[in-house]
Amino acid sequence: MGLRGMWRRVRTLSERPHNLLAISDLHLGCDLRPGNKLDRPRPTDGPLTSFLLHHTSHREGDKPWHLILNGDIVDFVAITLVPKEPVPFEISSEERALGLAPTEPKCVWKLRRTAERHPAVFDALAHFVHRGNSVRIIRGNHDSEWRWPAVQEELRKILAERSGCPRRKIDRLVEFHDWFYLEPGFFYAEHGHAHDQYSVQTDFFSAHNDDTEIELPISSKVLRYFVNRYTEQVEVADDVDAWGVKEYLDWVLRAGNPLRVAADYFVMVFRVIYPIVRQSLKISRAFARAADKALAPAVDRDAHVRQLLARFQGTENQARQLAEIASRPAEQSLFDSMQLFYLDRMLLAVVCLITAWTLAHTVDGFWAKSGVLTCIGILFAAMNAALGKRRRTDAHPMLQAAARRVAQVFDVRYIVMGHSHRAVEEALGNGARYFNLGSWTPGRTNEGFPHVVVTSGLAELRRWRGPPIVKLAPDPSIPAAIVPVPA
Repeated sequence: MGLRGMWRRVRTLSERPHNLLAISDLHLGCDLRPGNKLDRPRPTDGPLTSFLLHHTSHREGDKPWHLILNGDIVDFVAITLVPKEPVPFEISSEERALGLAPTEPKCVWKLRRTAERHPAVFDALAHFVHRGNSVRIIRGNHDSEWRWPAVQEELRKILAERSGCPRRKIDRLVEFHDWFYLEPGFFYAEHGHAHDQYSVQTDFFSAHNDDTEIELPISSKVLRYFVNRYTEQVEVADDVDAWGVKEYLDWVLRAGNPLRVAADYFVMVFRVIYPIVRQSLKISRAFARAADKALAPAVDRDAHVRQLLARFQGTENQARQLAEIASRPAEQSLFDSMQLFYLDRMLLAVVCLITAWTLAHTVDGFWAKSGVLTCIGILFAAMNAALGKRRRTDAHPMLQAAARRVAQVFDVRYIVMGHSHRAVEEALGNGARYFNLGSWTPGRTNEGFPHVVVTSGLAELRRWRGPPIVKLAPDPSIPAAIVPVPA
């Protein structure tokens, strides 16, 4: 690119008609559980409300904001509260214990309860839109329920009710995106769970043209069937995806009766793993797959991605490359699914113990038995270490690798993700930068809440610690002091 081309690109970026704000992983509604006291606002509601109100009244360069809500905004998975009032759907006994199933009308109910739980936040968001700023909502693994038109319609209805804004304006300024938001040559945002095998859904690439129950990914099933039972006793840390055996055992001991926790855990593991095992053991599966491949027309896996990318003038080649970057859901691999629960190493330990016991009774003599047990121990240690290296649950390096590949596909300056709950800013090469938005969870109140601001073509990772203190009528006889602006 020559100097003229570089100047034209810089001028184009500086003349963009809007500025960008991006936040992620708010997990609104995550405390909507039976027995929880909801008489006080969530600790993050105040900072989030002040963040929205501040940017509503403070534009930079007199340009409206495009607010990117980058996934896991409403935590539909964590909501276990069930209706006490009459509702137009049935509630099963399992749902009364685990929370409503992920179907369209039930998620509409969850969204309405979430807005009632966080009135100040939704009022501020409605005011933000009413003042001419737009909102772009990207689905995450905890709010994949945005796929349904009725859930999208409910949010627009809530914002219209709270702002008094005409519905035409709300419909124009509030958009939903199945996977990513793209400004060609400049900015790319996605939640990031598409690159985490335990958080991406099996139907992630489908067009979602039906109203069937959402098939939750493995990580969400763990939350629904197990973790949600114990969140009243102990919260799950932001870095849970990087935990090892020690951290899990510590959580179990703090959660309550270890025997009960262990029983619930293995029931959950059975519910998650059994369908995968059953599918994997079907001998006819390979033959059926070969027959389907030979007789049926090829399934165009990239069709939905092309449809999504068409909103941003993307090419067919870019759609194919982007689809290739996404992870394969762990449900499609029995080995990957077992690794999440350490079942592979449990099985290895059982096999090694049985082998050691059998061989120890086969050979005679102290030194022969000692040699057999030593060899089995060395073999177990080596295979256990190898399996440990294969276990990939930490989302952070997965997102870093995905961001590098996305930068090559789209040639953008900024790539923004969430999901890992770890705020990051780093160079990717070729002038591109990767940002992770961290999370707005209560444990981050003291350090400030991360967000990305893009103005005049430049992006910054900032932390919000509250509105600035501004003197409305300074005394002219006193030298003006520098007023700090919040990150």
